[in-house]
Order: sequence, then structure tokens, then C-alpha cells
Amino acid sequence: MRGFPRTLIACIAAAAAVTACSDTPTSPRDVSARELSPSGAPVLDISPSLWFSSLRTTTFTLTSAGGKYSIGDGLYTINFPSNSVCDPSVSSYGPGTWDSPCATLKDGQSITVTATYGFTANGLSVDFSPALRFNPTTEVRISTSVYAPILTAFASYFASNPSSLHFLGIYYAPSLSSAGVTDAGFDSSLRTHVNLTTGLVWRRIKHFSGYNITTGLPCDPSPDNPDCVDDGGPMFEQ
Repeated sequence: MRGFPRTLIACIAAAAAVTACSDTPTSPRDVSARELSPSGAPVLDISPSLWFSSLRTTTFTLTSAGGKYSIGDGLYTINFPSNSVCDPSVSSYGPGTWDSPCATLKDGQSITVTATYGFTANGLSVDFSPALRFNPTTEVRISTSVYAPILTAFASYFASNPSSLHFLGIYYAPSLSSAGVTDAGFDSSLRTHVNLTTGLVWRRIKHFSGYNITTGLPCDPSPDNPDCVDDGGPMFEQ
């Protein structure tokens, strides 16, 4: 990929013909308010006004023990196995290093992470500071259950029509307000997973940057845009 993206974007979208959004989007917290599009298909969209309107921050502390951290009242959850955080004082960082071995945090070491999150032009976003890399022999995961009410309520539809969630994914972007890059098209281990039983959407992450949730393609794959590729869509779990 060209350049180093700072924000990981979770672009939640179905094919346009399936999830055409109305002018009055509804939070997934209120599935009963608007369940189907005019075509009779489930709609995946989200209304900032039903959550909050300004950026917020929260902090958490990482150690060698790992842990599970919730961000934004459960909008995102990050799971760290033990010995998964590279020590930034001695480890390399940047494109080309994500799969390189690293020295992890030792007992007694800790890093305080600041997460800034909120709604931007590209949807619900979160960005992390400082930039960190994760031990490639472990698997750090970020997940969201923001669409769980819709995914579980219409699980049978999505299971029978997997193309309706083809562009559901988590993507990197240069900043909180930038469109995403289909990084899973370059690294299949970063492919998004969708669990239709729990409604959980998750993927592996190899370094800290950020995330975003929105209905819409992060980019339009074409020969003129080598940074935008079709990653094959999410992997479904039931």
C-alpha cells in the first residue's frame, strides 16, 4: 500500500441494491424502527444523533498480561493475548515490519493508550495513540456488536444471500475522516469475520491506528487505484 494509514475503518455495507439507505437512517439499537429497505432486504445504517455528536476520548493501559478493553460504551472491543504488545522502545514499526519478530513488553512495563472516537464524515471512527505494533505470533482482534440486532434478526436472510454483505469489512485509512483501504486484499489474515449467531463483526489487527463504521464502500476497485482491491468479502460464521 502507498503510505501508512493511521486509521482502521470498519465500513459496514451491503451491495447498493440490497442495502439502499433512506434519508432517515436508524441506529441498529432500534431494529424495529426500520427493518427492511423498499426492496425487502435488511438495511444496515446508523444515525449519529442516536449515539452522540462530538468526539470523545478514553484511555486504557496495556501490559504483558494482555486483556480485553471496551471503547465507547461497547462500540468497539479489543482483545489482547498475553505477550502481544511489542515494546516500542526497541521494536521496529512501519510498513514492511508488521510480520517481523519483536520484543514484547516485560513484566512491570505498561503503555497507556488514548482512544479518540466519534462520528466523522465516514462514519463512527476511533483512532489510537501512541502507534504500536503487535507480536505477529499472537492475534490481536478488534470487534464491534453495533450491528448485532440487525445481523441476528435477519441471520437467515444474510446466510441465504451472502452477497448482501460482500462489502462488510474493516479497513485502514489515513485519518479519522478518511476513506478506507481494503488491506485484507493484500493480507488475507486481516479479513473481516461476521458471526450471524452473535452479530459480532471482527478481524485481526497487526498494529495500532484506528477504526470506523459506516454504510458505503471505502473505495471503488479499479486499475487506476492500486490501493483499492476487492478482498473477497467477509468470512461468515454461524
